[in-house]
Parts: sequence; C-alpha cells; structure tokens
Amino acid sequence: MQKRLLLVVILALLGPARLHAQPALALPIPLDVIAGPSPQSLTANGRLHLLYELRVTNFGAKPIELTKLEVLGDSGAIASYFGDDLDKLLMPIGPADPAIETRVVGAGRVVMVFLDLVLPAGALPPKQLRHRLSASASADVAEMVEGPVVTVVQEAPLVLHPPVSGSGWVAAFGLSSPNHRRALSTVDGRTWISSRFAIDWVRLGPEGRLFHGEPGVNANFYGYGAEVLAVGDGRIVGRKDGIPDNAGLNQKRAASMTPETIPGNALILDLGHGRYAVYDHLQPGSLRVRLGDKVRAGDVLARLGNSGNAMTPHLHFQLVDRPVHIAAEGIPYELEAFTQVGVATNPGEMLAGQAWAPGNQNPTVHRRKFPVDNAVVSFPSGK
Repeated sequence: MQKRLLLVVILALLGPARLHAQPALALPIPLDVIAGPSPQSLTANGRLHLLYELRVTNFGAKPIELTKLEVLGDSGAIASYFGDDLDKLLMPIGPADPAIETRVVGAGRVVMVFLDLVLPAGALPPKQLRHRLSASASADVAEMVEGPVVTVVQEAPLVLHPPVSGSGWVAAFGLSSPNHRRALSTVDGRTWISSRFAIDWVRLGPEGRLFHGEPGVNANFYGYGAEVLAVGDGRIVGRKDGIPDNAGLNQKRAASMTPETIPGNALILDLGHGRYAVYDHLQPGSLRVRLGDKVRAGDVLARLGNSGNAMTPHLHFQLVDRPVHIAAEGIPYELEAFTQVGVATNPGEMLAGQAWAPGNQNPTVHRRKFPVDNAVVSFPSGK
C-alpha cells in the first residue's frame, strides 16, 4: 500500500515537469495592417498611378522589422519593395528613433506606408489589390503577413478646368510629394489626408524666376494677384475673407494660426457628387463670389495671395470629398489640358532667387492628365 501511494506521488510530481517540457506555442507576428481610402487611378506622363496608404501597427511587446512588401493585382504581382525602396514608403507615427531603421516598428508603434503604384503604359486599373508583408521579430525568423484586400475605384477621375491660366506655372509639392502627401491631420477622432493630391501653384516670370527685387514684398512675386478660376460648374459652399497677407517670402505669419486661419482667405466650390474644389491662401478682399453663388468653369473667383499658413505667394488647390479644408480625404482629378515645358528639379534654388531654364526638355501637350511633381506648365487663356 505504501509503495502504491509512493508511485502515485512520483507520477504526480513528474506530470507538471512533462507539461513544461513541451515547446512554446508558435504565435503569429502581431502586426495589424489596415488600408486607407480605396484608390482611384489618375494618369500622369502617360501612365496610371494608384495612390493609397496602409497603416501598420505592432501590437507586440518587441520590435518587428518589416523586410518586404508585395502588391498583387488581378493577375499577379504589380510591385515589390524591400531595403531602401521599402524605407522610402514608410513614415513612423510619433517621434522617430534615429538609432533604429525606419522599417523597424517598435513595440506598440505605428508606421504609415505611402504607396504610389505606377502601372505599365496602356494598363487598365486592377479591380483589387492584395498585400503580403514579410516581417521578422528576430534575426533568424521571417514570417508572411497577409495584408488587406483593397478595392480599386473603377470610375475615371473628374476632369477639371485649370485653376489658373497663362504660362510659367510650377506644380510645386505635387504628385506624391511628401510635403502634401504625408500631411496627416487628426480632427474629430479621425485622421485625414486632405492634401493627398494637392498642388501649390507658383509662377515663374519671363526670366524663369519666382520674384524680382526684394523677396519680402508680395508684389514682386510673378504669381501674386493672378486670377484664380473655377475648375468646373458648381456652387460656392465655403468662403473666408479678411485674413491679412503675409509679407512675401517669410516664415512669420500675419495672423495667429488656428484651424480656421491656416487656409487663409479661401473658397470651397461644390462640383457635385461629393466632390469639392478647395482654394487656399487667396488675396484678402479679392474674392468675387459669395456663399451660394453658382459659377461656371473658367469664371474668375479671386486672386492669388499669401494669407494663412503660407511662406510665399501661391495657390494651394485640392479636390476633397467633404466641404471642409482639413477634415476630408483628398481625391484624384485630371486637368483638361496643359503644356509641360519642363520640370523644376530644385525648387529651393528658385526660392533663393535663382532662375530656372528648361534646358533640353521639350514642350509636351497633355490632355486629361495630372501634372508630375514640379512640372512647369502653361495653360490656355480664358474659358
């Protein structure tokens, strides 16, 4: 009896030891990947572009390195990013740690992935996009995370009349430029990218300079006071006036910056079907329309100014899905026609007063296209 009792005790003691000897559970990498608004293609330089974002959150207690991102369309792979190419797509949310690689997502941290898929010439937009993200929580083990399936909007983008006319216009901070594309705003418990397809229109003079004389004077900028035009038939649903202009090329602001004053003097034009044209930084007292006014494409609405959060005279133009300036999603569009005379590869030199010249770049007529970043273009005059 005593021997039997002793055997039971020994087995009881050995039981837990055998349980602890079993291998640990292999849990998947704790990444949560979600997509932003569904992309809609636009055409630039003869090729389709699909711009959209992914948000990657590390819900684990250890850093995770993103090693590869694959994007697949209806019939297979479209793009693959790794190394430096992957780094260029990523933006950490919150303070970045200079001691670690951009593609290493810290415990509890978030990174945004800014995608601009450029499809081959003549390609049609896919109906869906799938994503595979390779990631590693240690130096030896890499796992595949199936990301979201993104539906692509099949409707063609809205075609707009140009917001300005004449020659010498530079599409500054345009297509895929981080200055606008990565400008996230959190309003009412949600994060928006209203300037996803925004352009800052600045103008060059006959010698290829942005200004003549002293840059601290607005009137010395060739774009200052230029007519700002209706990009389509619609109704004015947003209007702000009375904010003083800043003084030429200047980091100081003539008014304190609040969500209401950041756009400066501004207009919002309802183009119908949930699409709104936004015009910011207009010249005070130059607005020719009032709330509720109906306008036609090409009508003069105001004059280009330097009000609000602007460091130099320019027109900030964007198309959004709500009748507000910031708490909205930027949506793509194309322009009826423009002639591209070149690309300004270094806008900083122009702000320093240097002249731009097209060099060997040949003028090219574009119809129903979106201008590339820093394209120098001319528009037809009048309606």
